[in-house]
This record gives sequence, C-alpha cells and structure tokens, in this order.
Amino acid sequence: MSKSTRLRSLLDIYRSNSGMRGPILKLLSATGYASVAGYGGMLILVRLYPETSFGLYDFVISIVGILTPFVSLRYEDTLMLADNDRDSAHSFLLALGLTLGLSLGLYLLLPFGDVFAAFFGDESIATWLWIIPPILIVIRYARISELWLSRSEQFGRVSRGQMTYTTTMTGIKIGGGFISTSPAGLLFGFLIGWVSAILVNLRRVIEGVSRALAEGVSLKKLKYLAIRYRRFPFFTMPASFVSMLSLRLPFLVLAYFFSLETVGYFGRAFNVLFVPLSLIGAAVGQVFFVRAVEAHRDGTLADITEIIHKRLVFLAWFPVTVIMVAGPEIFHFLLGETWQLSGVMARYMAPWILFSAVASPLSRLFDVLERQRVEFATNFAMFVVVASGLIYGGSTGDVMLTLQLLTIGGSVVRGWQIVILMRMARVEIRSVIRPYIRYALLSLPWLALTGAAVTWTSPAIVTLVGVVGGISFLVSVVFSEGLLVSRDSLPEQHPESNE
Repeated sequence: MSKSTRLRSLLDIYRSNSGMRGPILKLLSATGYASVAGYGGMLILVRLYPETSFGLYDFVISIVGILTPFVSLRYEDTLMLADNDRDSAHSFLLALGLTLGLSLGLYLLLPFGDVFAAFFGDESIATWLWIIPPILIVIRYARISELWLSRSEQFGRVSRGQMTYTTTMTGIKIGGGFISTSPAGLLFGFLIGWVSAILVNLRRVIEGVSRALAEGVSLKKLKYLAIRYRRFPFFTMPASFVSMLSLRLPFLVLAYFFSLETVGYFGRAFNVLFVPLSLIGAAVGQVFFVRAVEAHRDGTLADITEIIHKRLVFLAWFPVTVIMVAGPEIFHFLLGETWQLSGVMARYMAPWILFSAVASPLSRLFDVLERQRVEFATNFAMFVVVASGLIYGGSTGDVMLTLQLLTIGGSVVRGWQIVILMRMARVEIRSVIRPYIRYALLSLPWLALTGAAVTWTSPAIVTLVGVVGGISFLVSVVFSEGLLVSRDSLPEQHPESNE
C-alpha cells in the first residue's frame, strides 16, 4: 500500500463516526494534544511553583476526585442506557440536579475545615476547601455533557472541548505562577479550564437536551428513571467511590504520615505517568461504553472487549515500562535534578498504573451488563488491599516501602479485576494474556538499550533513547497490526474487523 493510500485510509478512519477506530481516533487526537501541552506546561510549572504548592493542589484535587462519584450518584451513566433521547435527557437533568444540590451542600461542612486540616497537620489545607464544591459542579457538568454528546456520536465536539480545557488550564497555571508561587494559580487554572470546556459545547448541549424535552419535563419520568436505575446509586456509586478512594488514597496517606512536600513529589510522578494514560482510557472508555451497549444487544460484546483490551495494553505498555527502566534519569532531564525523586517514585508505581490504566475503561462492562454488585465487591477488595499496604508502609516512616506495598497490592487486585471483566464478557484467558507477552517482546530491544544508556550515558541521552524507542515501538505495532488500514474497504475481513 502506497503512502498516499495509507494517508487517505487514515483520514477516512478519522472522519468516520461508525465502528470503534474513528471515534477513538478523534478523542485520542485531543488526548495527544493534552499530553503534549500538559508535559510542555509542566516543564515550566515545576520551575515556577514549589513542591508544597503542588502538594496542596494535589491534595485538594484528590478530595475532589474522591467526592466526584458521590455528588451525582452516578446517574449520568444512565444517559447511555436510556431507550430514547427523551429518557436520556431526563437522566441528564437528574444527574445535574443531584450534582448541584449535593455539591453545594458540602458548604455545610466548611466550619469543620480547621479540624480536617489539623488532622493532616497542615493549616493551609483549610484555606482552600471552599473551592471544592465549584470544581465538583463544573467537572460533573462537563462530564455529563460529554456523555450526552457521545450518545449522539458527536465525538469531534467532545475532542474540541477537551483541547480547550487543556489550553486554558495550562495557560492560567503558568500565568498564575509568574504572579505568585501559592497554589492559587494551579487551582484556579484547573477550575477555569473546566469552565472553558463547558462553554465550547454549551449551546449544542442545551439545544439537544431542549429538543429531547420538547414535550416538557416530567417529574414522573424523573422518578421512574431514579427507581429503574437504582442500582447506580446503590452499587455503582459506592463502587466508583471506593475505586477513586483507592486511587487517591496515596495522596491522603502521604500527607498524613509525611508532608505536603512529599505529596508534591508523588503528585508529579503520578501526573506524568497516570494522567496521560487516564486521558487515553477516558477517550477509549467513552466510545467503548456506546459500542458495548450496542454489542451486548447484538451478541458481539466479547469481540470488541478483546480488541479494546489489546489496544489499551498497547497504548500503556511502553510509557510505563520505560519509566520502570529509566524513570529517575528521565525526570532529571525533563524536570530538573530537584524532581529526580519523583522519577524514583514513578518507577515504583509503574506496574500499578499500567493495570489501572487498562482496567478503568473496561470497568464500563459492569454498567453495560448491570453487574454493579460485582463491581462494588472488586473495588472494595481493592480498597482494603491498597489501604492496608499504604497505612502499614506509612507507619514505618519509609516512603519507598509505602509505594512498593501500594504497587504490589494495587497491581494484584487490578489484574484480578481485568480477568473478571474479561471473563464477564466471555473473552478467553489466553486472549487476555497474549497482548502483554506480544508487546513485552516487541519493546524488549528498546528497553534493553535504554537500560544500557542508564548505565553508561547522561540523563539527556537516556531520555532520547527512550523517546526513539517509544516511537519505534509505536510504528512497529501500528504497521504490523494494520491499524492504518480501513478494513471496511478490504474484501477479506481480519478477525478483528468488528473493531
């Protein structure tokens, strides 16, 4: 196939809203931009803000993340499951109304802010607790709107909103850093970034919801949907809450046993590795949720689940493994010697982050199959294992032991969760294991070369070798697996043509 033919094929895939690859490619384009802008911004931000400001910012955002499932009771997920647009619009209102009410209700707890801050041993925490409700409101509204647009397959608009969020957030954070080294610029940048994402699609979302509600809002319908999908607040919300608590608990434990400065180092390690992968996972998960509902009805859920799992492993594999090999050197070169400790932390966390990045988008299967009780059970087990390791490690006063216990426990439970999800979708175990073996073999030469560079050369050369290795790994997989071929145009379909 000629280069021009490959390019036309790629453009055809990108423009298409059918299948899996076109919508995912649209959302991944925004994710790619977000990653580049985010990394570029971080190179500046780490030279503007001290570790303690990052630590307080990470702490507040962790509280936001933990509370996020609670404020909407996860009713937003019913947008995808509703039988028609009118029901989906009522689900939109139900989730939005709960978000507003429960988020604003958190202000009743502000008088206890000093007690909360004293528990973690830092009075500065109480200063910024007031910003949590507005951040929760804008994040939830933005996510609910994205689900509405995804239901109508307006993935391009979702992509533009995410790119606007990244641009605005990064710009305000950098601008704030030139004015003050306090966490104000970081927190306001995060908040205003989400507001900008809302404004990009506000008119389209309002018009779509208004059309669906042309016959008026029905309180009876809202009540029916709240009862019909009661599994979401009873099981999905607690499961999501426990899952997010497990993910964000390290920030709280490190703040309690150590300091906000330690949280700042950990946060940079977490953000450099997990945040880009979580953005990729969110992009894949949005499309997967839409297609999985259809596939479950058509009896093809196993096919697309196997494909999505394979793609998630592919996208996460090299970034995670290269950090395991050369994390301290890469952080040293990119962020400066001050942040080399973050690279050491990232090395310890890498396996946990790999399995988390793969498992999170696949967890949509619990909703598709309405197996929320299983989701809650697995997430609760994960919380117990992770919390036990973190608390024991923290009590020893050894940060690295704490992270090692986090990774061991988190990796085991997340791997177990992946197996459960794949078996629920009726995917064979050998198909679950195969991608890890394949990508390990393909990446091995470049990882070995990166490891050799760690021993014999400077952090700059190590980073260069890692980047070249990542590009080479990406290109080899893309061409060997025919990811640029529009298979719909081929006379003979590959077994993965359901993609």
